[in-house]
Amino acid sequence: MADQQIVLNINLDGVAVPATSAAAVCKEIVDLYFAALDKTDLSKKPEDQSDGKSMKVGFSGLDLTANERRAVHQSWILARAFQDLMRGVRRSLEEAYFVLELTRVGKVRAATDGTLDDVLRPFRKAANDLNFPNLLAAVNAHLDPHFEFTDAYQSMQTARNCLEHRNGIVGKTDAGDDGKLVLQFPRIKVYVERDGGEVEIFPGMHVEAGTIIMVKTELRRREYTIGQPLIISAVDFDEIAIACSQFGAALAQKLSVKLAPK
Repeated sequence: MADQQIVLNINLDGVAVPATSAAAVCKEIVDLYFAALDKTDLSKKPEDQSDGKSMKVGFSGLDLTANERRAVHQSWILARAFQDLMRGVRRSLEEAYFVLELTRVGKVRAATDGTLDDVLRPFRKAANDLNFPNLLAAVNAHLDPHFEFTDAYQSMQTARNCLEHRNGIVGKTDAGDDGKLVLQFPRIKVYVERDGGEVEIFPGMHVEAGTIIMVKTELRRREYTIGQPLIISAVDFDEIAIACSQFGAALAQKLSVKLAPK
């Protein structure tokens, strides 16, 4: 009996969606709740939301000033937003690795009693087992130009740890040998070239007709010393989320070009 063949069609939207979806959701949550905090009287605890039928329980140790309460809430929101954003970026990279490995192998022989999940599981596991730098390097090996995203990813990891474990106050664990925590956040820069330099476009800026507008991802660098609060505004996070969304979309686009029939 001749071997039966099953043809798999790859949808590259599956590469972009994890990062773009995570970015959209996290940006919306941060924007919504940071705006709500700005409009709320944080000098007192929020009203109890019980339905009046259950016993009310009070908590001690939460007598915070308005600024302290805002910092606690913002740190809590940002820690989870960074976690989900990082998960989305990594998931997009894993999908890219999965696609590249499948196309590299070309054909896979399946056991008679096997399932499609059984066939694909080793490819999924190989991507999942790689740490982020090695996963990015494995994908970059097939792309030109390469993505430079490891420093940005590590910075998001550092920020998340500080926010989650130290309420956003920089500790010795976060800082380097020089006593500083250095964050490098990705952002989208829109600019024009003038006199051999880059001039970033801002709202209301006049640009001559026919001017070529350039877009690129760059790293915004900030330094914090031990004991300083890790201040990240909603605007800062929006820039990070947009850059991560752009990363997912660009990754899918690069794969589309590479895998296109010659």
